[in-house]
Amino acid sequence: MKQLLIPAAIAAMFSLSSDPALAGAQQGVRCPSGFTAEISDGNRKLVCSKTATYQLDSICSPVLLGPSGAKGSANVVMEPTGSDTCLAAVTGNKVPSVMSPPQPGYPPASSFTRQVNPSGPDKFVSTRKEYKYPEAGPVYVGDASNGVKCPSGYDGDKVHDGKGIRCDKYDGPPKPADCDGIGAGPVAVGWQWKQDHASGGEDRCVPVGTGPHGPTKPQGMTKVQHDLERQSDEIGWVLDKKSGARDTWQRKVYKFPDKL
Repeated sequence: MKQLLIPAAIAAMFSLSSDPALAGAQQGVRCPSGFTAEISDGNRKLVCSKTATYQLDSICSPVLLGPSGAKGSANVVMEPTGSDTCLAAVTGNKVPSVMSPPQPGYPPASSFTRQVNPSGPDKFVSTRKEYKYPEAGPVYVGDASNGVKCPSGYDGDKVHDGKGIRCDKYDGPPKPADCDGIGAGPVAVGWQWKQDHASGGEDRCVPVGTGPHGPTKPQGMTKVQHDLERQSDEIGWVLDKKSGARDTWQRKVYKFPDKL
């Protein structure tokens, strides 16, 4: 009769890994490609930034300023030696070159400075620090320079090779490792808890009859409930192997960070 309580469906549930699943909030958020992760406050705050460089060409305008005001010329020649100058062949006016107009989204023209090329055309360069909200989570809207931060009460972990953070906290005390069945203590009808039964010293659930052994589950819930929670984006269970003592399962809950 006891062996009838070990159908293939239950055995299949034990084939799942005892490691917590990672998905959604458990994976956390990360900075977009090209942005550097600025992580602070105990890995609870993340700001994504990069230093962007904008470059504009030195050009000669067809309109040159002379002693008598603005004059047009169809033949303006740049002299790139040293700091660029522009010479109007018809009028003879000679003035410094100008910066080509900034494109939409560029920094203001006042932030550009000339970089003199002694033997070629000059360049006008501007650098600024730019920010973007992290990805792989909610769509954040607002001032990205403020970054995001884990909710109150949640710890932070570095993830994605140090390019992002994850927010989590323990939910209740650890629970002893246990096995499904009807009964009390380490022995249940159908399954028996065995201490340090697997390699690495992990406790396992062993069928009373025949069949493969499988991972334990937290005391106070069924294996089905345990597996369903571990498939959630916001819940995880971490197994603490205790050589010479009963293993424990720690429930953790996860949330995406909030924008600041």
